[in-house]
Amino acid sequence: MNRRNMQNVLIAAIVGLVLISFVAVPFAMSENFKYEAKGRRDPFVPLIGQDRPAVISLEDVTSIDDIKLEGIAIGAKGERVAIINGTMVKKNDVISEIEVKAISDSAITLTINGKEHTVNLVKEGEWQGE
Repeated sequence: MNRRNMQNVLIAAIVGLVLISFVAVPFAMSENFKYEAKGRRDPFVPLIGQDRPAVISLEDVTSIDDIKLEGIAIGAKGERVAIINGTMVKKNDVISEIEVKAISDSAITLTINGKEHTVNLVKEGEWQGE
């Protein structure tokens, strides 16, 4: 291979690398991907460990372990509302696979996928058994 051909190959390789860095690398590093759960659990979020989110949306709940009862409030007319995973709910609300059956002063009763559960409100400073 003569010197002129070697220069052309080298220039073509450099141009190719520059084009790849402007096209392929930004595309591969794109963080615009968003998983659409559509009522299902996001498979990219771990179920256990430090990376598990502290609170997930009610649409993504698949078991009682995903429920965090954050508070219960009583309105002026005596109606109760509960805050579950950052969402305010009242008796008979249905969100995805969850139905709120009852709200007392210190607990909620709900069904997830047809199975009934009672979740007690944990007071600040109380041990939760974890």
